[in-house]
Amino acid sequence: MKKNPWNMLKIGVVGCAVLVGVSASVGPVASIVSAAAAVVAVSTTTSSVPVVVKEVVLTSKSKDLTTNIKVPQLSGMLDTKYQDELNNTILAHANEDLVSWEKQAAEAAAAAKDKGYTYRPYGLTIVYTLKSDGSGYPSGVVSLTVTSYGETGGTGMPKVDTYNVLNAGIAQRVTLQDLLGADYKATVNAGVIAKMKEEPQYFFPDQFKGIDSDQGFFVEKGVAVVVFPKYAIAAGVAGSPEFRFTLPSNLTIQPNTTPLPGTDKVKVELSTSDVEQNADGVSLVPFRKVAEGLGYTVKWNQATYGAELSKGAQWTSVSVGKDSYFYAKMAPVALGAAPVILNDTLFVPTKFVSDILKAEVTIDSKGIHIVQ
Repeated sequence: MKKNPWNMLKIGVVGCAVLVGVSASVGPVASIVSAAAAVVAVSTTTSSVPVVVKEVVLTSKSKDLTTNIKVPQLSGMLDTKYQDELNNTILAHANEDLVSWEKQAAEAAAAAKDKGYTYRPYGLTIVYTLKSDGSGYPSGVVSLTVTSYGETGGTGMPKVDTYNVLNAGIAQRVTLQDLLGADYKATVNAGVIAKMKEEPQYFFPDQFKGIDSDQGFFVEKGVAVVVFPKYAIAAGVAGSPEFRFTLPSNLTIQPNTTPLPGTDKVKVELSTSDVEQNADGVSLVPFRKVAEGLGYTVKWNQATYGAELSKGAQWTSVSVGKDSYFYAKMAPVALGAAPVILNDTLFVPTKFVSDILKAEVTIDSKGIHIVQ
């Protein structure tokens, strides 16, 4: 069993809410729950002008994989830098999924050929829904879901990424706390438990342990819709349960008045003792120390045995043992060394910092100096 190096990674909330394994379809067990929330002042920099979505179509050259991939790209946000970073993040997620499924399909096709049975092509579908365009209620809130569904001969599990953003001069992520108040966890937990008791034939009460700060949700027509992965707390017949919480009629969300942390240039100093080398002589640097020093949030992903990195709307990820890196619209590239875990610490090649994070890297006899 692979070791989960929790001590090397500080779990944080990503710049955009991400929920893996949730279907975007409306389940038969949706509920309406009223919730109270604190009212805050609206800044004049919030925009209620609707954003527009254009789509980028991705295709695969692999004969082993069929695709229907439509990636949304937002336009019309006041904060164009945040908009570009968010669009790049959404596109990066789609490209990563495509590369992963092409590899899985090729391996399955090769195995079928070796064993003499007919191969049924795998499929990857990515679609999106703009739940709120910023012109509705609450004012300025943009909410988007992107659903990825991979099929392996007729079976698969949906994955949904949810993005909730306030369209303001300095854009920011919208959270359940913004919508439901400081006691949002208690509010949502109570609503979920109440619905489970009303319809016990659908749910697995023992599997619900309460929501956390990364709980997936979207906003639609003045309602916060909390969603759970299929099979997570209910039988498959229930689909992906959704719990709907009506928002107060006077709810507003206050925009940030200062730039996000990390937008000014920051420096990270690594001593020679911080740096490792692999058997090929490639210099490796500690992933968490560098990333968090530059203002990124780091989150361990046990499913991919790797780490995700985010700041604002920026996002990328690395996987242990895979010399394949990407960022924004770039195709995956090899940097000459895969991420490795040494003494419970995740290391990446120095070129990850310069080529992927686009930071300035200087190496001398004292160590490595990084500026971004």
